[in-house]
Amino acid sequence: MKKTIMRCFMTLCFGFVLFFLPQHSTASPTADIKFTLEASELLDESFQYVLTELPKHAPVTVLAVQDDWLKVQFKTQVGYIKSDQLTILPPQYMLVQAKSAPLVHVTDLQQSEGRGKLHLNSIVEVYPTDSKNFVFVRYGHLAGYVNKHLLVQPKVKLMTVKDPKGVVVRSTASPSGPVIGQLPAKSEVKMLTTLVGWAFVTTDKLSGYVLASSLIPAKEKPATTKPTSSTKVKKIALTFDDGPHAKVTPQILKILEKYDAKATFFVVGNEVKKNPKVLQAVADAGHEIGNHTFNHAKLTTLSARKIKLQIDSTDAAIKAVIGQNATVFRPPYGALNKTVSNQLKVPSVLWTIDTLDWKHRDPKQTLASVQKNAKNGSIVLLHDIHQTTADALEPILALLEKQGYEFVTVSEILKK
Repeated sequence: MKKTIMRCFMTLCFGFVLFFLPQHSTASPTADIKFTLEASELLDESFQYVLTELPKHAPVTVLAVQDDWLKVQFKTQVGYIKSDQLTILPPQYMLVQAKSAPLVHVTDLQQSEGRGKLHLNSIVEVYPTDSKNFVFVRYGHLAGYVNKHLLVQPKVKLMTVKDPKGVVVRSTASPSGPVIGQLPAKSEVKMLTTLVGWAFVTTDKLSGYVLASSLIPAKEKPATTKPTSSTKVKKIALTFDDGPHAKVTPQILKILEKYDAKATFFVVGNEVKKNPKVLQAVADAGHEIGNHTFNHAKLTTLSARKIKLQIDSTDAAIKAVIGQNATVFRPPYGALNKTVSNQLKVPSVLWTIDTLDWKHRDPKQTLASVQKNAKNGSIVLLHDIHQTTADALEPILALLEKQGYEFVTVSEILKK
């Protein structure tokens, strides 16, 4: 009976484990991590001889349950400890930030064996240790010791679930990730990071990944009544072609973040290869990525085979950086025919407002074009390769925000 109760308890505890992005390699046998309440002894299988002394709050991996005893692993040693000597501790959430993916070690020694690597910009559970330089972390099923200098405090941003149907919470930043719960509409969450269009959020009861586009800043709370024709939120999609650009695109990202605006970036394949870190930053900020061919070719002048090559090679370049293909497509020069359409696997999106920013290179003219033509559902054509476009962006956002517009991706405009 005790054994059955203990197994039920372990199953319940495991249900509260926080899952993250898939780890790079196979981790420890189980992700059921517990901690000693006080300094304890790790015994051998006869329960008579002490293998090692466990300090207070030492992390152990639970391998099996045997009546009132738990078979556990502490660093490289495996032994037994009474179940009532262990507890579950609340984690601290930290952001992985380093030049390269940090290695998770079996022990708190730099030269010890590695269990796997952590994804950059991911959130990990962190627990203190007696070590000067190492902390114990958990990242899905991956658990072990990491140099604490590779982790930083995440910037918390208060957000609200805007979808009236609520939002699904997944264990990984993927549409195929296992569902671990759902947050109802108007739920306020703490967003700790964004990864390739997904956001890691935490509440008092649930933590995991949701689509970044499903959130709005907490100060912009959804309406409490059903919108009428007079209260309906106006939506507009800002789109940026021909990047990513090493200098201009990062400026545009900062301005968009200031206004909590989401946009769509139609990228060119050879520019992606030149500036992969910039594309990653675009995706991490929750913006939509579109395919704009590999070298800005006029597709209506090409054969079906060459059209396919332009599209597929760009998707491959995008996927190599952010782990997924583009979700929309825009033909350069708006050149589209049946041959081009037959090669597409995602929606083709043109525009309703051409600012001609590429032609006149005048921020005032760019602003005037948007001011004159903006309406609910507009799709604005801009280019994130010109400094003058970046100079025009903040005045555009300030104007449209004052007029009550919400800045969304083109995919959201297409849902209307």
